[in-house]
Amino acid sequence: MLIGNTVEEKQQLKDLYHLYLNNQCSEEELERFFKALKDQDNDNEILGLMSASWDNTHTLPDVGLTPDFLPVEAKQVKLNDVQPRNTKLRRFIAVAAAIVVLATGVYFFRSALSTFVNPVHQQETWSAGGERKKIQLADGSQVWLSPNSKLNYPDKFNGKQRMVSLDGEAFFEVAHDAAHPFIIKTGKVNTVVLGTSFNISAYPKQRTINVTLVSGKVAVALNAKNKIYTETILPNQQVIVDRNSEKLSKINYPDASSFLNKRLGKYEYKGITLQQVVRDIELQYNIEIGLDNNLSDKTFYGNLDMNDDVAQTLNKLCLVMEIKWEKKGEHYEIIK
Repeated sequence: MLIGNTVEEKQQLKDLYHLYLNNQCSEEELERFFKALKDQDNDNEILGLMSASWDNTHTLPDVGLTPDFLPVEAKQVKLNDVQPRNTKLRRFIAVAAAIVVLATGVYFFRSALSTFVNPVHQQETWSAGGERKKIQLADGSQVWLSPNSKLNYPDKFNGKQRMVSLDGEAFFEVAHDAAHPFIIKTGKVNTVVLGTSFNISAYPKQRTINVTLVSGKVAVALNAKNKIYTETILPNQQVIVDRNSEKLSKINYPDASSFLNKRLGKYEYKGITLQQVVRDIELQYNIEIGLDNNLSDKTFYGNLDMNDDVAQTLNKLCLVMEIKWEKKGEHYEIIK
């Protein structure tokens, strides 16, 4: 039952408020009180109740209520002692200060209660070798999770930022929201966007983290050696983060649109070295492949569907290249 604006309902709100102050609310009454606090129409009624009981409520000193987003200077302001010239001025200042404190208190009180009643839950999605998953986030953003990858994300976005974390590879289509930047954390690297489509490859086995932009605009930040390095890219560009040297570099990547197919497991190669093709297969299937040294620099032209069984993918690759593959235990070998 929601509390409205009738005389009876206002009395119910008043009764619930006093029960709440005295910690005597039942579970049902507490739920009704929280619903009332979330109802914008009840602001004046709640302010009146709080104001009426302000002087009669015994509380401990408030600690840690200064919001983290306020500048440090604002948290450390020290007021000099000033003697008011008359009682009216002193009373006016006191009333004005009480109104400010009261309004601020209601804002943070409602925010805290909202978080308590409707908390954010973290979700975690894994994909196995050869498995792909499509995930829709609470803001409408979509994520195509590549094989052997993990995505952590909240079931709702309540704060000023939309934050997720990625291990592995994923293609993102982020819903535009200029007021709430979307941030993907991958180790020491943060990728910040407002609304765009791009691919991030950050497998632990890779020496580099690669961010490739298809549309929109992306900022990439690397936290390294007590210093933050940043780079901004536009469509058909890529940022490469070297994990070992902790350096950022930006290159043109004219084939960025190929990630629209890669997110579905469809890989098209146009003269890529066999070594790079093998590296892709290893990451997609979470396997290890030994490549004959004489084959590393050979180039491959063709299409591979990484949704196929690994044996089918290797068969197609070797048929085109006129080479062979064999399996020894859990290890694969490609030979002439």
